[in-house]
Amino acid sequence: MARTSVIGRGVARVDGNSKVTGKCTYSADVLRRDALWAGFVRSPYPHARILNVDASRALELPGVRAVITAADVAPRLEGIALRDMPVLARERVRYIGEKVVAVAATDKDLLEEALSAVEVEYEELPAVFDSLEAVGPDAPLLHPEYASYEGPNKADSEKNIQSVESASKGDIERGFAESDEIFENTFRTQPVHQGFIEPRAGVVEIDGEGRVSVWHCHQAPFNLRGWLAGHTGLTEEKIVVHSVATGGSFGGKESFHDVICIYYLARASGKPVKFVSSYSEELLDGEPRHGTVITVRTGVKRDGRLWAWDGRIYYNGGAYAARTPRNGLNGTYQLAGSYRTPHIKIEGKIVYTNQVPSGYFRAPGEVSTLFAVESQVDMIAEALKMDPCEFRLLNAIKEGDSKATGKLLRDMRSRDVLERIDSIRQKLKPKVPRGVDRSRILVGRGMSFGDRHIGLGECNADLYLEPDGSLRLATSVRDVGVGAHTMHRQIAAELVGVEPERVAIDVQGTDTGPYDDGVRAQRGVYIEGHAVSRAAEALVELLVKRAAGIWKVENDAVKWGKGGALLKGSKGKFLSLSDLAGATNAEPLCGRGHFKSEYPDFHCFQAMNADVEVDTETGQVRVQGIHFAVDVTRVINPITHRGQMEGAVTQGLGFTMMENMQFDQGRVMTLSLGDYKIPTVRDVPDFVVSLVQADEGPGPFQAKAIAEVGIGITAPAIVNAVYNATGVRIRDLPITPEKILKGLQEK
Repeated sequence: MARTSVIGRGVARVDGNSKVTGKCTYSADVLRRDALWAGFVRSPYPHARILNVDASRALELPGVRAVITAADVAPRLEGIALRDMPVLARERVRYIGEKVVAVAATDKDLLEEALSAVEVEYEELPAVFDSLEAVGPDAPLLHPEYASYEGPNKADSEKNIQSVESASKGDIERGFAESDEIFENTFRTQPVHQGFIEPRAGVVEIDGEGRVSVWHCHQAPFNLRGWLAGHTGLTEEKIVVHSVATGGSFGGKESFHDVICIYYLARASGKPVKFVSSYSEELLDGEPRHGTVITVRTGVKRDGRLWAWDGRIYYNGGAYAARTPRNGLNGTYQLAGSYRTPHIKIEGKIVYTNQVPSGYFRAPGEVSTLFAVESQVDMIAEALKMDPCEFRLLNAIKEGDSKATGKLLRDMRSRDVLERIDSIRQKLKPKVPRGVDRSRILVGRGMSFGDRHIGLGECNADLYLEPDGSLRLATSVRDVGVGAHTMHRQIAAELVGVEPERVAIDVQGTDTGPYDDGVRAQRGVYIEGHAVSRAAEALVELLVKRAAGIWKVENDAVKWGKGGALLKGSKGKFLSLSDLAGATNAEPLCGRGHFKSEYPDFHCFQAMNADVEVDTETGQVRVQGIHFAVDVTRVINPITHRGQMEGAVTQGLGFTMMENMQFDQGRVMTLSLGDYKIPTVRDVPDFVVSLVQADEGPGPFQAKAIAEVGIGITAPAIVNAVYNATGVRIRDLPITPEKILKGLQEK
């Protein structure tokens, strides 16, 4: 397609300067007069009955302004989808780190003293930490009141199950009966943290008339307002969630219990209250990715055709479902991969255990699912003595095929991305680096394949013509690091016909800003982009109408182009934005855009090749390079587009190679970023991207999503490469030197 003036240009980020200079205001930077500091007394037990709380010593300390327990807050349970979690633990605690008492004091040192002075008496109860054990007959029942909880995807009378999701097509029993060979394997993945730089922080202030102001690093401010209103009984008009920068999210900043606690402290003390978590608290009581146990049973024909696929996944949801949006994980629906298997049955269950409640993390559920699926596919290909790419090409979903849900997709580029990766595999081979002992270094390569859906949502945007002829885009979208506001600016500038610098981004709070239901599910270009494009189109219509009025002609006699109005048939009669803004008695103009989506018929198809080297003496694995192919249509900003892919693959690398929230009887043992390892620049391999051209996409200018593409297929590509090098099959992540050495010894 022909390049347009703005779309496809590598425009600098709107927020870049403020972030690198330190001028950007985050929640922790918000200062309110006489603000108190908030902190929490947390449970030291994974499961226990609360017998007594004595806060008398804390209340005697000068400077302690409020101490609250479950007795001081509404008994209503809360949750993003399933409402099963108290604001403060009531009667019993279900995980180590659960909030039991909230305290507000005048300074941090005094706060720590006050927290230590609170005495809580517990009676320990039996606990369970493994998801398979939790559904067993001997496990304690963690939520006896489950039937009364409100929310979607609930289980039907199953012990310790938060939610159940399933899909099927064909006849699974017939499929296995007709299969020539059957393969069954079980895989496990670990819980991991999102690793954003900014830990949770927030401020709540209540004025003399009961109006509530909130500053919080939340990814969905209107949802936060709604949840707080629902809990407190206040009208939404009395609550304002103000605009602040969000220092990363990756899906992990959508819960809201902290804000409700801070609200109660502010109400009890009559002062603004501020909470800034330490990173130890963030790891202890965050929203990590669910750990999983996945069993896949696959039937194939002798010629290599996949014929039956039965997949079951148990997600470790932790003590509450409250932090899991939808009370479900889309990863369940990827449990049969991107293949044209006629008989499929897949099921995913999220299980209650006595660990920290899990939540969403980039491509939720899919990172674990695709690790299992693509490992299974490689194992089948080897058993059938077929090339792994040839096997995938034989079975890849194509036009006219449906996913396990029965959903049909358009413009599928499954073969295209696989063929692109195959051509790379034919040209390049992994090599032992020079200068190392070649007798101890093995090299190998592995591949993976998948697709990623695009999420749903609703968004509004307002585009204003300012008196000086510039444009101001009002939005409530929180840019959580993805470059959303830069993309919005480019779309508006393209449609109006001006340079991006002419469009100012005005991020507003819930009191004045247009409604947006939050950043998630790589829906930014699709949902937010359409809202912005419709606002720009609406403004152009108003500008054409104004120009027609000035020239006293019909609207269709005016053409819009090059950032101004042209009178058709005239010799260059033109009105610029400044002319139109400054017209006599001109009213301010605002184009309003609204978009609420349906499920798009497009998925992003992707394939990856990873080359690794393995030191057989130390078990150390190093990823030499990654080649990634993904289908795209129009790329709005190639800089942010590339950055999204690099970030996703790097997070996938961390998940595969090192990241692991380690637990001991429910206690998080990795309570610092020194213990919880995330990739550094030295861990990131060479990364080559190959863009495969597609014809259609759901966003403005036919754009497709990119934010959650790449992360899901990184683990299986690396694991398959390690097997290719060593013959050691890793079925439980992360890959560690100990697992490699043990596998080599067993061989």
